[in-house]
Amino acid sequence: MTRQSPTARHPKKTSRDDSRRWNLLATLQTVAASGATSRADIARATGLTKASVSSIVAELLDEGLIHEIGTAPSDGGGKPPTLLAIHPRGRDIVAVDLSRRPIRAALVGLGGPIHHRVSAPEPGVTGPAALDAALELVARCLDRAEAPVLGIGVGTPGMLDPDGTVIEATNLDWHGVAVGAELARRFGLPVSVGNDAHVSALAEMRSHPRDSLLLVKIGQGIGSGLVLNGVLHTGDRFVAGEIGHVVVDRDGAICRCGNRGCLETVASVPAIVERAAGVKDPDLPWDAMALAARFGEATVREAIDVAGRAIGEMLATAAALLDVTHIVIASDLANSSEAIVDAVERSLTAGIHPSSVGHIEVTAASARSDLVLAGAVAMVLRDELGVVLR
Repeated sequence: MTRQSPTARHPKKTSRDDSRRWNLLATLQTVAASGATSRADIARATGLTKASVSSIVAELLDEGLIHEIGTAPSDGGGKPPTLLAIHPRGRDIVAVDLSRRPIRAALVGLGGPIHHRVSAPEPGVTGPAALDAALELVARCLDRAEAPVLGIGVGTPGMLDPDGTVIEATNLDWHGVAVGAELARRFGLPVSVGNDAHVSALAEMRSHPRDSLLLVKIGQGIGSGLVLNGVLHTGDRFVAGEIGHVVVDRDGAICRCGNRGCLETVASVPAIVERAAGVKDPDLPWDAMALAARFGEATVREAIDVAGRAIGEMLATAAALLDVTHIVIASDLANSSEAIVDAVERSLTAGIHPSSVGHIEVTAASARSDLVLAGAVAMVLRDELGVVLR
């Protein structure tokens, strides 16, 4: 079955079973957050008895989710405590990124290392061919797995329903494609499907824990992911963050959605590249340095500034509504992070109340090229283990 809401997947348990499960999760999360920790440290952090921790740790060791990595210096000359850590190959996860050209997948361990990468041979596959390509990439990753596979995580552009069906993804020419159900049927594994911007926000939270953040992903289209008080906000219809199709210029270009002047037509990577080049050419590189060498640095900088201004103006409204003080920009245009963050920050600062100036931080996303893959992994960890491993 496909996975979306953690609360919807676990059957009703007795209070004893529920308590045991949450103690397991608390222990696993403590080990994950610490990097390396002892049984005594786990007891102090969780409030569990030493006997309970010993039993839970034994179960996690048997499951292969954690392992012993040596000893720490002893306090007071007693027996050195044994250190525990997440087992990097205790489980494998297949992560799929449908947002980039070409689509790609990776086999990832629990600790985050990517063990194997694969990409589709064609950069612009759409429609049924895109689904076939995704299935092939997953199969190739599974062939390389050396540990039990925890699940398959998919980050996709577009709007989804709670069952992992892509309602609409213009970039992929998908309309009502049950990608989650098809992957689950084909491979018999748990599948978690999320919007690419949403899972990118999860990845950023995993790398840099904080209470709340707003992430804007700039690629073929534009989307955003919002984390409030540590929880990913997906909205009443699971389509929160679809800012790319908010109209910002009523006299602007026709968007693929049928509206005129959507944010995507002004600030997506294709829009930036077209403005810099003065011509629409899908073969031009998504690289600011390469574009600058061909069309001039000033021209490229102005194209980025136009995009950044439009995004910053929209984010000023979002910042006022949500009081989110950390905004992350994830741009698929290589070598553009500093310039686009600067443009967004200047526009945002000009549009917010003076009392908020200086309190909102705009930064570039970490691990830009692997952000969706990392987010797909985080989604599986959340859904299957109930934890965020860092």
